[in-house]
Amino acid sequence: MKKLLALGLIFFSFLFQSCSSYKYIHYDYVKADEYKKIRVVMIDGTKYDGSFVKKDEQNLYISTRDGKTLKIPQKGIYEVQVQKLSYLKTSVLISLPIVGIYALILIVDYIKDF
Repeated sequence: MKKLLALGLIFFSFLFQSCSSYKYIHYDYVKADEYKKIRVVMIDGTKYDGSFVKKDEQNLYISTRDGKTLKIPQKGIYEVQVQKLSYLKTSVLISLPIVGIYALILIVDYIKDF
């Protein structure tokens, strides 16, 4: 019973952590109602992460974690990336520790029999 409880706790701890990755999107297709998390990569290599606020012809506005709103000029933007949930990464992150711990439990029980 303790084994199942331990596996259950590990499963739920990983279940609530989602793996996400960033996907490139063209600047003209960025819309406020579709994308919540956004990464802006500048020509000089600087990256800004935050939540998309709005966009006009010359600037892109994002809100950072600390509450600041950044005004980023379109001329300096190299690429815009949006955050997408990766189902493959999430499933691997959830299943590998569970399989590993279960295999470890089986090995320990097998060794105890000798």
